[in-house]
Amino acid sequence: MGSISGLRAYRMLGGHNADPSTETDLPAAGAGPICWLHATDPGEHEALKLLAAQLAEQRNAPECLVTGGGARPGPGENPRVIDAWLDRTRPVLIVLAGTVLPPNLIERARARGIALMLVNATHAGAPGRWRAWPGFSRTLLAAFAQIHTRSEGAAQWFTRQLRSPASVVAGGALARFPPAPTCNHVELAALRTMLAGRPVWFAYSLPQSETEAALAAHAQALRRSHRLLMILAPRDQRDGDALAARASELGFSCAQRMRDDDINETTQIYITDAEDEPGLFLRLAPVSYLGGSLSPATATPGPLTAAALGSALVFGPHAEADCRVFLEQLRRSGGGRRISAAGDLGEAVSALLSPEIGAEAALKAWTLATEGSDATYHLARAICDWMQLNRQSVS
Repeated sequence: MGSISGLRAYRMLGGHNADPSTETDLPAAGAGPICWLHATDPGEHEALKLLAAQLAEQRNAPECLVTGGGARPGPGENPRVIDAWLDRTRPVLIVLAGTVLPPNLIERARARGIALMLVNATHAGAPGRWRAWPGFSRTLLAAFAQIHTRSEGAAQWFTRQLRSPASVVAGGALARFPPAPTCNHVELAALRTMLAGRPVWFAYSLPQSETEAALAAHAQALRRSHRLLMILAPRDQRDGDALAARASELGFSCAQRMRDDDINETTQIYITDAEDEPGLFLRLAPVSYLGGSLSPATATPGPLTAAALGSALVFGPHAEADCRVFLEQLRRSGGGRRISAAGDLGEAVSALLSPEIGAEAALKAWTLATEGSDATYHLARAICDWMQLNRQSVS
């Protein structure tokens, strides 16, 4: 293996002097074989966590170490600390994500014969001003056994930079959001049989303060679709009896899950006041309202599960901060509708329940929430395949 052009200058001129990492930050030793996933850009950390979760589901899954974000930033660029990490973890493959290539980590891995992959890549090079050093970035890239890019254009860029037989694969951008939860599929089939093709919407994690708004919205939507069923999941399951009593007062025919009531043709509201995963009901409803989003200072459930299960979302202006970016993307893509007041809920639900609008909105919601899941799966398979092919050097 040739030396990395520019590395000596990088070290002599203090390429790692500002690194605060110490040998006391070492991770626990693994049982092996270890696949070390490291984000050189913190924004890549979540994608690598999802990749590690996907790897864990594969046959002959490697043990994974994920660094580069949160409480585990990684070894930095101090060669002594890097060596200590490598001695402790003994990885057989290091997977990097980010546009900044860490020269000392790459060099120390190469010196030990540890394979490297670069993933979720758009472009990459040496850190800061060192990117301009002649040949430095190019020889760093040549150290990778495989480079998996977000697009065909990025793959072409890396191919132009490389002067080695490194494999460049345009696999697509990795997933940014976790997969949807599973559910009891026997129970799901039974509920679908009971519904017999009726239109459904879901009031998802509804706080008590929004009960009247949801019931009024259902009454409004029933005028357009007299067979419409609302599945109502109260924020507090203990509110089930009170909700059923209030709905009955307003003239609705109710069934309660806690009482093992069946859904029949006359049921207008089904109250899910038992300990169920929301994924069961989100799979039934093409439209869901995000409970709490019409009420200031009230928590909202995460919108990702609903979107990933193909439910178009209706939401108010008060969603929690960590949900707002996704909800805005959902609104812009047409996968959901933001309403400004409780009185708008019925109209929004009715609009999204119309087949020509709702099906497209649900598809857009699903596409946004699951984007990259195939790329993450195929990359996990590529990593496992590589480790199997190189099992003799791993053992």
